[in-house]
Amino acid sequence: MPRLGHGRSITENDIQSAESGLAEVGVARTAAFALTTPAGSQSFDFLFPSLQDDEANLLPQGANTPELLKNLGSSMVDTDTAGEDSPIPAAYTYFGQFVDHDITLEIQQGFGSATMAQLLDPAMTPLNVAAIRNALLNHRTPTLDLDSVYGLPAPHDPADGNKMQLGTVELLRSTTPPTARPAGTEADDFHDLPREPRDEGNIEHDRAAVIGDPRNDENLIISQLHVAFLRAHNALVDQGLSFEDARRVLRQHYQHVVVHDFLKRVADPAIVDDVVTNGNRWFDPFSEPNFMPLEFSVAGYRFGHTMVRAEYDFNSNFNLGAIPASLELLFTFTALSGNISDRFNTLPDNWIIQWQNIIGDGDAVMKTRRLDPGLATFKQNEFAALFALKNLTGATETPDLAARLAVRNLLRGYRLRLPTGQAVAEHIGVQVLTKDEVLAAAISDEQRIALEAGGFQFRTPLWFYVLAEARHFHNGAHLGPVGSTLVAEVLVGLVRRSTDSILTQPGWTPSLPSAKPGTFELADILRLAGVLAGSQPPATHTVQAGDTLSSIAAAKLGAANRWPQIYALNQALIRDPDRIFPGQVFVLPPKQPVGPIPRLHTVSRGDTLSGIAAAKLGDQNRWPEIFTLNRAIITNPDRIIPGQVLILPAG
Repeated sequence: MPRLGHGRSITENDIQSAESGLAEVGVARTAAFALTTPAGSQSFDFLFPSLQDDEANLLPQGANTPELLKNLGSSMVDTDTAGEDSPIPAAYTYFGQFVDHDITLEIQQGFGSATMAQLLDPAMTPLNVAAIRNALLNHRTPTLDLDSVYGLPAPHDPADGNKMQLGTVELLRSTTPPTARPAGTEADDFHDLPREPRDEGNIEHDRAAVIGDPRNDENLIISQLHVAFLRAHNALVDQGLSFEDARRVLRQHYQHVVVHDFLKRVADPAIVDDVVTNGNRWFDPFSEPNFMPLEFSVAGYRFGHTMVRAEYDFNSNFNLGAIPASLELLFTFTALSGNISDRFNTLPDNWIIQWQNIIGDGDAVMKTRRLDPGLATFKQNEFAALFALKNLTGATETPDLAARLAVRNLLRGYRLRLPTGQAVAEHIGVQVLTKDEVLAAAISDEQRIALEAGGFQFRTPLWFYVLAEARHFHNGAHLGPVGSTLVAEVLVGLVRRSTDSILTQPGWTPSLPSAKPGTFELADILRLAGVLAGSQPPATHTVQAGDTLSSIAAAKLGAANRWPQIYALNQALIRDPDRIFPGQVFVLPPKQPVGPIPRLHTVSRGDTLSGIAAAKLGDQNRWPEIFTLNRAIITNPDRIIPGQVLILPAG
């Protein structure tokens, strides 16, 4: 079961090896990939297929185009200078990576999107459209369901099957930096991923993380974020929720964070609000077969690469002082990328993250690098960090160009026939950057020369264009119109398609506590997990004798008629809204109402979902919406039971 260096291509044989290994060893040992239940693959395809009809919408297919793109990628090197920041807290770079691992895992069939040798071949040419559609598969569910957390082989806690298993840190028992345990992390030792035992010589298993997607053990920040999600699930179980209910509540709040926190920081909030309110215009989340847009996965969503810092203020031991937390160190102390420094069986406790350094408000919180056509390297070494990617042995990739992430991104976009940024901007009807504006967005004279040498100021690679317009329109604070549209259309669409989607449940609002009234952010998930100061338990109510849903709503929410909101949040626990039982623990919605109270329908003999949709929604073809909203009590859409109380969609 192969382990992956950053950016390595994955083949069908890799997936088959992972599946075979998982079948042999069960959940006790890790596979190289998350295997959802049921396992399956979706395709990649073009969001704007009509742009393929005219070669003028693509990069010029000249004999020297690959070499010109290599030069442009090499020009994207930028020393990570203090002050060249976005307003976005640095943690969101890695939350974006966490989301990416939840929705995409590209595998190649046959010759695929290219081996490294194919990408770097000076004579490389783009694949044709049919070859692209046949070559690439997405081995992830096209939804925001946290299957990277809950998918096989992630184990449950042996002591409590409702909880997820965590790993413990290795105790150094030191009080002297840099080996001291960071303050505020002493409450328990469950700050690592569950791992296989040391198995020297077996790179596939040696201390490998036993989680739904081992790519989340690629660097230490995303690894610690994955730990936080496992802890957040367990915190909900500690509040009395079952595994299924804790998963549902965490999924929904995760979806809320993606749409209303993450997206509104990295993209234009007005564009995000438009897609949420008025629906998807370009990406149909309910199309079958569903596909992952190449313009998003190969270009638009790779904006996160420019947000990466070369060094981080990670904790009290490793910060911007004497020992910076460099990217190299953050890779070293994981199993997937660095074998936990070879010295330790699990993460040493001096490497527990202090989240308050990279998330929250205020000037002291470290921010991401600004969004522009540059990727971070160290001041003392031009080609380091994201220009010196490592292979599985820890050595820098060879040849040099293979180690440069920007070069890889540009060449893959060319090979996969991505349209130019100008073509996409014109197609979706937003302001198109002029040639002078593209050149003005360059971060150096060398980059301007590389743009002009390839004529890329006229036909700009889509990924580069997304970064250039972020700098042009917003000085790198967030994405511009093309980038915002690509990212918002796809992520909001995938939320709509998701199990327990918050966007198909009328009146859904966050029910877990938040530090800021009326909001729920990534920091609140970290507080729930107990890894960020200010942790609070979720708002719940334990049913007492004589309670009714309406009396609970009156007492806790201030309005008896809000009882359907309590029912909607706890549908899996309530068979009949008129019969609740002492001792049941219900999650409560916020006291301040947001959105309409959901409509309900009690199933009568002879009812079908299509019949209910026709009678209540005016269109029998809307029955899947009812099914989606009521998955907690309906397992077979052809079998509903008289007396069941169904939540109806809006409209």
